[in-house]
Amino acid sequence: MTDFLINDKKLHLWGGFLLISILFFPDIHLSQSLPAFQVVDLTLPFTTLLIFLQRKRLKIHSYYLVFIVFAAYVSITMAINGRLSVVADYFEIYKLLKFLILIMFFSLLEYKTFTKQWMKFLFITLAVVNILHFYNVFGFHDLLYKIYGGINLEYFGLNSLKEPATKRMTGPAGNPNINALIFAFFTIYFLPLKFNLKQFAWFVTASLLVLMCQSRTAILGLTLLLPIILILKLSNWNWKNWLLILATLSGLYLISWGITTDFYVQKAYTNNVVSGSATGRIATWKYLFEMIREHPIFGHGVNKAFFYKNELYSENEYILMAWRYGAIGLLLYLLILFIPLKAYIWCKQRTEEKSRAILFLCLILLVAITNNPLQDRTGMMLTAIIIGVIWPFSKQEKTRIDD
Repeated sequence: MTDFLINDKKLHLWGGFLLISILFFPDIHLSQSLPAFQVVDLTLPFTTLLIFLQRKRLKIHSYYLVFIVFAAYVSITMAINGRLSVVADYFEIYKLLKFLILIMFFSLLEYKTFTKQWMKFLFITLAVVNILHFYNVFGFHDLLYKIYGGINLEYFGLNSLKEPATKRMTGPAGNPNINALIFAFFTIYFLPLKFNLKQFAWFVTASLLVLMCQSRTAILGLTLLLPIILILKLSNWNWKNWLLILATLSGLYLISWGITTDFYVQKAYTNNVVSGSATGRIATWKYLFEMIREHPIFGHGVNKAFFYKNELYSENEYILMAWRYGAIGLLLYLLILFIPLKAYIWCKQRTEEKSRAILFLCLILLVAITNNPLQDRTGMMLTAIIIGVIWPFSKQEKTRIDD
């Protein structure tokens, strides 16, 4: 039994299954009083068992303590705000511990083996599912809506009056912004940092799918990665490569503009910079910021009910963390991302996978300005995979963060 569980091949298969479940399986609703679960939640005890059996291969690093301290601190903010009796708030502690467990599990996997086994297969499958949904081939979009539900699938290609509007590819993610983040994950994976045309073709395909989601946040985030590549010297591109990439991305934007607007009949969502949603976000941020000033140190606690009751969406993870947990909580949130980011940037031997990890973590930090990527289960798991599989604290390598 133990030999079966600790076999490396089986670990990679389990990692692939977890990734499949997060990308394709619908949420599981056990009760109206409980939040929705995913397969990764229900199988977490087994994942934890695998970690225990592989504990000799794990290097316990101080980074893990950030999650433990953060989880404990959340309970302190609950106590300060009189919310220890609110069961729903404890799920935020659970999410932090799950994040840690997933990082630890994926740190057991070997990057090249795992990605070679799963990435292209998952990308092709996800791309096919999204294209079938986008064009409603054989009623596939209708089937997707029956399985996954959600307002974004219900109003796909329609405005609030159910009149024709821009199509924002939503897919199984159920949200075009999260769908764009998923394809951005693949875009970074296929990015030809050591330029070659074969990998460039995969990159182009993934980029087009991001653009078809019409997510301003994801598009801006990916665009801002280009100067990061240049400044940190993450690629070997010459000026011809740069021109080709910039020209291709510009052309893809025009193509996606036509595809998503019935060839320019509708107004492109990404072209509408000063939209109702943008001005609404700014108003919400101002309102929440005023509340942050009332409790700047410990915040207001998890208190999801406040947002539901007032029909508010923070749409900024930094503001959300500061509102919930104050300055201390915001710092702990930033440490979760900046500790591995610093390790990847300052490592003595920069590899392609570490360069990709830098870009993905930078993307998360950029997306968090106008969205809540780590509050979403998919965004959290993709980040856990990046941090875990490209783990900078392995026994085989010492980075400057260990000094």
